[in-house]
Amino acid sequence: MGNEKLTSFGQSILEALSDVVFAVDSDYNFIYITPSCYHITGYTVDEFLSGQVKARKLVHPSDYWRLLRANYQAFKTGELPRVSEFRIIKKDGTIRWVSIYWTTVRDETGSLKYIQGVMHDITDKKLTEEKLQKSLTEFKILHSFSSELSSAMTIDEIAKTIYDHITQLIPVDGFFIDIYDEMTEQLKGLAHVYSIHGRKVMISYPNYRFNVRSHRIWESLIYEKKITYVKYSGKDIPPPFNLFIEEAQEEGYLLSAPMLSRGKIFGIMTAQIKWKGEIEEYIPIFEHIANQSAVAIERVRYFTELQESEKSLRQAYEELKKAHQQLILTEKMRTLGQLAGGIAHNLSNLLSAILGRAQLLKTKITDEALLRDLEFIEKAGQDAGKIISRLREFSKPRTHVTLVPLDVANIIEDALEITKSKWKDEAELKGIKYEISKDFPEDRLMAITNSSELREALVNIIINAIEAMPAGGKLAIGIYNVNSEKVAIYISDTGVGMDAETMARIFEPFFTTKGEYGTGLGLSIAYEIIRSHNGEIFVESELGKGSKFTIVLPASKQKVSEIVQKSELKENAFKLSVLIVDDDESVLYLLKDVFSNLGYRIFPAENGKKALEYIDAEKFDLVITDLALPDVNGWEISKATKQKNDKIPVIILTGWGIDVPEEEAKRRGADYIITKPFDLDELLLVVNTAVQSISK
Repeated sequence: MGNEKLTSFGQSILEALSDVVFAVDSDYNFIYITPSCYHITGYTVDEFLSGQVKARKLVHPSDYWRLLRANYQAFKTGELPRVSEFRIIKKDGTIRWVSIYWTTVRDETGSLKYIQGVMHDITDKKLTEEKLQKSLTEFKILHSFSSELSSAMTIDEIAKTIYDHITQLIPVDGFFIDIYDEMTEQLKGLAHVYSIHGRKVMISYPNYRFNVRSHRIWESLIYEKKITYVKYSGKDIPPPFNLFIEEAQEEGYLLSAPMLSRGKIFGIMTAQIKWKGEIEEYIPIFEHIANQSAVAIERVRYFTELQESEKSLRQAYEELKKAHQQLILTEKMRTLGQLAGGIAHNLSNLLSAILGRAQLLKTKITDEALLRDLEFIEKAGQDAGKIISRLREFSKPRTHVTLVPLDVANIIEDALEITKSKWKDEAELKGIKYEISKDFPEDRLMAITNSSELREALVNIIINAIEAMPAGGKLAIGIYNVNSEKVAIYISDTGVGMDAETMARIFEPFFTTKGEYGTGLGLSIAYEIIRSHNGEIFVESELGKGSKFTIVLPASKQKVSEIVQKSELKENAFKLSVLIVDDDESVLYLLKDVFSNLGYRIFPAENGKKALEYIDAEKFDLVITDLALPDVNGWEISKATKQKNDKIPVIILTGWGIDVPEEEAKRRGADYIITKPFDLDELLLVVNTAVQSISK
């Protein structure tokens, strides 16, 4: 093919192309090429056509024989690859990637005459692909590095992992890890890894250390957190690296990076890199390796310290676990307490109306049968009131414990009643029978304690005893005097019993023999309660024969209080007026009927707003108000009453079971506080007391 055979128009088009169009004969001589060859190869058209540029000279040696075989095959068989990609060496010695689109030209007989092609520079594309491939390779290596680091459990394993992966990414000859001690401002040798005759050798220098301020490079790494590098040549190792690198066989770089863990300097990693090119490309990878290694080493060192102080740290862990579980339990109990408090409040209002109406009807009916029925209603209401009282006690948050003289037998009775569903109702459904026996002295014993706290401890012990007798058994509970100074309570069962090891741990928090069905908190809570009451708790047990818990509390010399005599319904001799405030209609109208029948003048208010209007406009002698009102609460009504006339008695009714000291209640304007559901006689007793104060 000759340039003269092209039309001038075609020639101008080819010469305008940025790609190179060319043709070679069977001897691989260039017979045609466009001027753009100079831009891509650095050679002119004349140099190509004069034979100065041979294919072997132009094509990179690594690709030449592959290209030659393809062309030879084309001339021999007429089959040619459509596209080839290979490297060429430009006239100035630089290497470029090109792709060639090949076509064949045949003569009249069909024989291959020559090969022509279009050469396109794809260097940028190849560099991008190589960069992408390199990034993918680095990502895979770093992913493997992270995975192996996370499973490494010793410094040796970490050092091996670092070496195995860093050598795939950076041409290192060795690396050095030194730990920073902030207190002394010193670097301490941890692991120095060398490559000796192709083998990795790790040397630990636990006593090797030097001051950070001894050299500017260390200060920059530690205080400024700046990665740094220096170049070395042969055996000439610049300071401060010559402190631990004695010599090198060839030139390269010493690259140091601060090892950061959670934003703090953990140490310094230094790599000896055999490289004559630019070092900057390795800095990001090395920095990443240094920081990940810091996290791994810190984790291993922490784990090692845990092993070295296993006993003390295990105790700390158990305490932490206990605190965590206690926090969860406290939150659950708080939520249940709020629910219980709300239920108790609503039931108190309903029960107050039922109990009050029954007691009011008893004063009006003479029929014996009806009176007996009313007494049953009254008794059921009073029992329900006790249950609500226990529910209210449960809802109270435990703050400080107030210890007072209390009848122990009454508290035990309450605990048995609370657990009745466990040893009676549930048991009967399962066909199991529990025999409960009580041994209380005739002379009732008083102990210095707190009713709700002691009740909780007893409930936990009783439940534990019942669960130790899954097929039924005997539960004995009793009280006895100890030298007139102590009161002892015992609870025994005929259950499975405990061995000595279990007994030694029975009061430990979270220790349980019930697996996933137990929390391990019941007896530990009981233990803490009794201890806070200045008491003691003991356990005796034998496998297969049952257990016995004994609680010993300080005794009180005070006798059990006499039962308060009931007050009779007395008519209002002074024709006094009373303001009654309650948002519960049933309670409001009950009180209205009771006091109307007694001759009082009534001002009924179903909300706080109306009560304040009465206080502002009317005159009255007594105020009875609910505490929890939707708009204005009972404290505000008390305050408004006392501001108008501080001689007017104020009685607060509440279904929330609040525990307000007498001084605090009076400061807030309340003279008396009665808990719902109230006994009508109890209320009238308080009213009579208030009325007497008015008459004085």
